Amino acid sequence: MATPYNNNSIQADTDRTRLQSFHEQSISVMNAMMSREWNKEEEEEGEVERKGGSMLGAIFILMNTIMGASILILPCSFGQIGIITAVIMELFVVFIGYIAHMILADAVDRYNGSNYQELVGRMCGPTVQALSQIGLILYFFTLACSTHITMGDQAVKICELADGIVDSSEGEHWYCNRRFLIPVGSMTLIFPLIWVRNISTFSYVSVFSVFSVFYIVAAIIIDYYKLHLPLEDEILMPDVGILPIMQYLPVFTLGFQCHMTSVPLYYELHKRSVSRYTVVILVTSFLVFICYVLAAVFGLMTFGVNVDPDILLEYSSKDILMTIARAAISVSVIGSYPIFTFLGRGAVDDTLIQISEKLNRSLERNSEFRRVLVLLVWHFLALGVALLTSSLGTVLQLVGSIASLFMLFFPGYMLWRESRGGNWGYRVTGAVFMFLGLFTFVWTIVSTLYKVATHSS
Repeated sequence: MATPYNNNSIQADTDRTRLQSFHEQSISVMNAMMSREWNKEEEEEGEVERKGGSMLGAIFILMNTIMGASILILPCSFGQIGIITAVIMELFVVFIGYIAHMILADAVDRYNGSNYQELVGRMCGPTVQALSQIGLILYFFTLACSTHITMGDQAVKICELADGIVDSSEGEHWYCNRRFLIPVGSMTLIFPLIWVRNISTFSYVSVFSVFSVFYIVAAIIIDYYKLHLPLEDEILMPDVGILPIMQYLPVFTLGFQCHMTSVPLYYELHKRSVSRYTVVILVTSFLVFICYVLAAVFGLMTFGVNVDPDILLEYSSKDILMTIARAAISVSVIGSYPIFTFLGRGAVDDTLIQISEKLNRSLERNSEFRRVLVLLVWHFLALGVALLTSSLGTVLQLVGSIASLFMLFFPGYMLWRESRGGNWGYRVTGAVFMFLGLFTFVWTIVSTLYKVATHSS
């Protein structure tokens, strides 16, 4: 069973105290997501104080983890497979995502793993743990690339507004080109943040990010009613095959992927129990589902089936509502970037140390030189990929394919391992989850490479 935690919860009626409680929970979650060596070092310095997090705080953290740039691609995805099919797929992903959360929560109670990689290692062995660590690196790296793309695309529209350009067809000045704005924004806004050693500074971004998404949803609905456009029949149920539908499964998977955060969050939950965490997951999933459906349906009804993979790019630069939305989503993703980089660098560092141990060579832990080198390579490589990638949708599909491994494949493998005692229900469920996760990952990689090779949209 789990080690008991400090049961001193923070309860007060004022908004300031509630925000402080959420801030402290965010710190504890991020501390739990670090490697065990870092935690040990911080504990020795007296910097870590473990406190149980509230259920409300857990809901906000999960919503921030789930919602973000992925909401921008949903109208396009709904348009390609139809609203009815898309809603059914969303509900399916919510259902299997809930089961995966319960698998992980039960595993935390039995194996007392404080983060995803550690839990995988204790249940599945070092080989599978190494695979999950590599997947973690790829996941955070592709998120870093999507941050650059999102920031650059929104900056173009904001620059056009400042420059007096109403429509992109009018032409643009060199300083409104994304190939100029992405590097400038990256070096001036993002690059200084990656050197921050204490990521708890960015925990307040979680609250801002959630309300930014709420604002974007409201702005999309308001703009639809301002335009008074009729509903097209083909957006409800277009004639598409099963394979095109499966192609968009990674997008919906990414839209509900928070399972890497779920492990340390449940580990740190005040008075943790599966029943209390069930409430957290159900409330979070319901709120996110409503936001996604509203944004996707009203965005699709506004621009039709050929809507851009980044819905905000469809709106005029003169649209003040959407200009605020662009600024909000940019601040949200930029504020999350240091967290992605911090956790990704930690996974890279742990992987390098494990490889050196296999080769009977020793590497100094917490090496400042290695930290600087990894950060520089990470940042400029993500910047380069963003400059070479013109579509946010392509990157988000890749992120979604990796997310399917953490939502489906690894929890399924855990359940399948536990079924060796003869529980056929666990074995079948685990096998189904592993198949869905692996199929989604492989199918997305192959289809994306085919699109790149054939220059398909």
